[in-house]
Amino acid sequence: MRRLKLLSLLSISSLALLVSGCGGGNSIGHTTQTTTFDNPGTQTVGVSLTLSATANSGLTVSFTSATPTVCTISGTTATFGDAGTCTIDASVAGNSTYAAASQIAQSFTVNPAISPNTTIYITGYALTANSSGGPGNNLPEIWKLTSGSPTATATALSMPSGMTSSYAYGIAISGSDVYVAGTASNGTNDTAVYWLNGAATILPRSMTISEAGAIAVSGGNVYVTGFEENSAGNPTAVLWVNGVATTLAPPSGKAYSSAGTIVVSGSDVYVTGIASNTDSDEVAVLWVNGTATLLPMPNGLTGDYWAGGIAVSSGNVYISGNTSPDVGNDTAISWVNGGVATTLPIPPNDTTEGYGANAIAVSGGDVYVAGAGVSGTTGNTTAAYWLNGTATSLPLPTNTTVSPATSSAVGIGFSGSDVYMVGSAGAAAAYWVNGGAGTLLPLPSGTYESGASAIAVATQ
Repeated sequence: MRRLKLLSLLSISSLALLVSGCGGGNSIGHTTQTTTFDNPGTQTVGVSLTLSATANSGLTVSFTSATPTVCTISGTTATFGDAGTCTIDASVAGNSTYAAASQIAQSFTVNPAISPNTTIYITGYALTANSSGGPGNNLPEIWKLTSGSPTATATALSMPSGMTSSYAYGIAISGSDVYVAGTASNGTNDTAVYWLNGAATILPRSMTISEAGAIAVSGGNVYVTGFEENSAGNPTAVLWVNGVATTLAPPSGKAYSSAGTIVVSGSDVYVTGIASNTDSDEVAVLWVNGTATLLPMPNGLTGDYWAGGIAVSSGNVYISGNTSPDVGNDTAISWVNGGVATTLPIPPNDTTEGYGANAIAVSGGDVYVAGAGVSGTTGNTTAAYWLNGTATSLPLPTNTTVSPATSSAVGIGFSGSDVYMVGSAGAAAAYWVNGGAGTLLPLPSGTYESGASAIAVATQ
């Protein structure tokens, strides 16, 4: 009997310990809780954001960053330090009543900061799809970025009367007016056109085809460069001034020509382009006030070569371009004051499969060239720039979805110490700020592909 009583006491003691262990204050309950965490949307480098999320339990939601190089978290405040994709995790611990909630992640784009009192205008095209889902018509576009605004706005330029497709190639800003040059098509022939604040004007032509590629505004005059082409396919360089066409004669020994980029400095008008007698002897040309000069081919190279971008600074004329040799690969080149051509080095991690320079600009004595190289690993084109002759590849935007992705830089703009470059990445227009991570520009409604062709920066 005494032994039975002792066993009973031991059983009661063990039961008390078991109950004590199950009901302790640190145990986790089993009631499910849910968390609501809405996507914060596109943000901008340098901005701080107060995060907000709720749990149906009323417990506190904690935030952590899965991408600390782009965004960091302190309590409920997110700070964006670099462009790219920010991913933030929201979690809620459990208590004696509620089990821990499932973690929720939200990812969003962080755009580079646009300098204060700065407006960036980018022009290019967007491509629609036809009824079968294939390529449709090209629409001329302008993207606008302002300081303090995290997202670019896209605006379609008007389609010229009678035309069905159009590209925008060059852009210039004068006061509050935005000028764009490009080419429109009716499905049979191309026609040079320019837009003023979105309204299209067809430029006069005397031949079957005409195209416009660049525009400048100076002293109240509007300059547009391009070419006309006869029914045999032979081009003639043209400069339109306030809508009046002037032929730019090719240099001696050449029969045909085409005008590319333009800069007006004081009373001098500088135009780059190409001249040829056949498709296999194209050479780079500079026109100054209508007089043509051949630019020299880089030493040791043969074949075709072209002039692309132009800049004038402190009385010096800078031109970028590339070669297409008879044997071998394309090479990016540049000239200063029409002297001996300089070969630009290949960007790091690329191979000599071919690379070229599309644009050139000068700021504070520094010379920037934008273009692209070919990756030796993937064979894809990679956007690149050269600063005083040193090559650097531009990173792809982190949210590029096309694979394999290619990219190219075609334009340069400045605001203070900030350097903006535009081009394309994957299947979308893109821009880069100070060589950092690229940012995709939004695709206009009803389009599936886009590309940028030029940039203009306005400062207030």
